[in-house]
Amino acid sequence: MSGDAALAVKFGSQQENALLEQFFRPDLGPDDKPFYVPFGDAGGKTRWHDTSYAGSSLQRQRKDRSAIFAQPPGDKKRWFLRPDYVAQIVASANTAGKASISLPALAAWLLRRAEITDLQDATQKAVAALKLDRDNLIGDGAVFTESDVAKVGELPFADEPIEPEALLELLGKFSPPPKSKADATDSEEANSASGILHEVIAPGSWELGEGDLDDFAGLQGVREPVMRAISALHSGMHIIFTGPPGTGKTSLAEAVCKLAGFPFWTVPATDQWTTFETIGGYFPVPAEGSSEDRLDFLPGAVVAAIEQQRCLIIDEINRADIDKAFGELFTLLTGKSVTLPYRRRSELGFRRVRLQTNPGLVEADIDAIQVPHWWRLIGAMNDADKASLKRLSLAFIRRFAFIPIDLPEFNTYVAILKRELELADEPIRARLTELETCLLALFPDRTAGLGSIGLPLGPGIPLTMIRHGVSEAVSWPHRTGGEIVRSAIESYLIPQFQGRPDKHSEILSVLSEHVADSDGLASVLGVWTGVST
Repeated sequence: MSGDAALAVKFGSQQENALLEQFFRPDLGPDDKPFYVPFGDAGGKTRWHDTSYAGSSLQRQRKDRSAIFAQPPGDKKRWFLRPDYVAQIVASANTAGKASISLPALAAWLLRRAEITDLQDATQKAVAALKLDRDNLIGDGAVFTESDVAKVGELPFADEPIEPEALLELLGKFSPPPKSKADATDSEEANSASGILHEVIAPGSWELGEGDLDDFAGLQGVREPVMRAISALHSGMHIIFTGPPGTGKTSLAEAVCKLAGFPFWTVPATDQWTTFETIGGYFPVPAEGSSEDRLDFLPGAVVAAIEQQRCLIIDEINRADIDKAFGELFTLLTGKSVTLPYRRRSELGFRRVRLQTNPGLVEADIDAIQVPHWWRLIGAMNDADKASLKRLSLAFIRRFAFIPIDLPEFNTYVAILKRELELADEPIRARLTELETCLLALFPDRTAGLGSIGLPLGPGIPLTMIRHGVSEAVSWPHRTGGEIVRSAIESYLIPQFQGRPDKHSEILSVLSEHVADSDGLASVLGVWTGVST
């Protein structure tokens, strides 16, 4: 308080927000309206305020309370209280229809974390802390009253501080009731608290050490990417495994979830995906007690996985148009709640659907789907598809850790293939000698075979070719080794080169060494690469 503008102090949104954070933000409060201001007449409006409250409060000081708050000329950063502010407040408080501020209620709020013996003790401490002038500010009809008009004293005192959940339930009782739908606006309907979301207990843990890996579900040569993935998941990031086809990216994602103890759901992406497939949308559903359908919100893959408390694994994630399919979920992937542009029917009415990332208060008109703190989105993406499929936007990339999975080391790769061959009976394996020679020449060596032409493939494809070869050898006793090789190459390997006319000649040159009919091989390859022969 001063008549000298030079003595004004810096006070703006930053300082007011600091006070709001310290005194007016209860634990577990709602994300969108975190500040609870319990004083004065709520006027039928919510006591919960959003993060822009500080700025709007300063605007009111400039416009409506200029007789109390003032600023030096041309200075928007500093403030001072006018010398006669006490008289102004008293005059305002004595105006008909204005209610005095209850000191017991004020004390109970400001000292809610302090050690106090009773409400009178709390009131005295509040008066001392705020340096209130009893002669001018406290009394019947004054700015403050010591009467317990809010009946705070009727609440039981406990030996321990109030728990956050209990505090929110208590605040809900002091919030104004919602207006009738005839009088309320869309935003005003949300002012009444309907409940509290509690923390979802994690069924597993992303906190894993290298000693927890063992042989990692039989996948070999992946210890480095697995540890990177676990580190990213533990830090709160979502991840995408990248690498050549057949390196086990999706299997690795599933194995990571199993190892960490989290349930999961795997879905393949397509180029037809929109927000309907990821988020959801309105869809005809049967109406109870009626033969007719009615529109209701149907969750998409992401929302359904969250609601079922399952991590979501998306295979071939870049086959989808990311911005078109995931745009509205970008905010969620940064750990923030998002209210979807849909409403869903429930016993409490047709409510807005919100994906809520933090436990806390939920408004009455919100159908809150809680996002567990441990929920993760894990994608898989083939390196070979990057040029031909949808590009990932930078906004999407920023929300993920990309974990590369390379081919296994040569000796490991060879051991993987030989182990699969050894599962076959000796007579059958003897008929697969040509196939074994072909696979060992094409796949494990990064500088030979397919690797030499820049088209490396992981073990998944040759393993499938081995199983196919075993089946043919068993089913067709007179099938030759060369015929088995050609069948496996045309059925499983050549389709991997779809849309690669630039590599047609090089692929044909590498494969011709293992197939006698090079003309027939060229014709089949051309169907997939798009090169006429």
